[in-house]
Amino acid sequence: MTAEVAPGALGELAGRPATADDLDELAALEAESFPDGAWTRRQLADGLTAPGALWWVGVVPGTSARLCGYAAFQRAADEAELLRVAVAPPARRLGFGTALVAAGLERLRAAGVRSCFLEVAENNRPALALYRRLGFEPAGRRPAYYPRGRDALLLRADFGASAGDRSGAGDRSSAAPPQPPSSGGVTSKPG
Repeated sequence: MTAEVAPGALGELAGRPATADDLDELAALEAESFPDGAWTRRQLADGLTAPGALWWVGVVPGTSARLCGYAAFQRAADEAELLRVAVAPPARRLGFGTALVAAGLERLRAAGVRSCFLEVAENNRPALALYRRLGFEPAGRRPAYYPRGRDALLLRADFGASAGDRSGAGDRSSAAPPQPPSSGGVTSKPG
């Protein structure tokens, strides 16, 4: 069962890496969030354990809820892709999606990722607004990418040189690299 969150009783969102113990709740979030294209429990398990996977889940401390959302990233070398973002319906439009994605981007940047990509339906205004707030910019289009022939926009956020890049090689500019915004109240546990 996914989060039963009353908007007036939210408090801070706590984040942590997803584990195999979360699969049932991840599957429930998938079904609620993507009724026409939910990933199966097996696809979720494979994604969660893939090399380079970073799946970040959010919980609201002090509630009966376990997971109120997740953001799934896949890293390859110095690039990453945001694969999925899902927030339980009662917790939507409260900043949790932004907080989950921002927390994941912070961790990816700290690990040396220089850019992150994602695809989003061109008519998904809430998601487009979220991604723009997080520094994503248009990088292309994928015609008929989604069911019913809908196009996807390819978005990209560049982070420039990471703290772990001692050589400075590959810097794209002399300006300070953009920083993902604060995680908006997301706290993390070690691990």
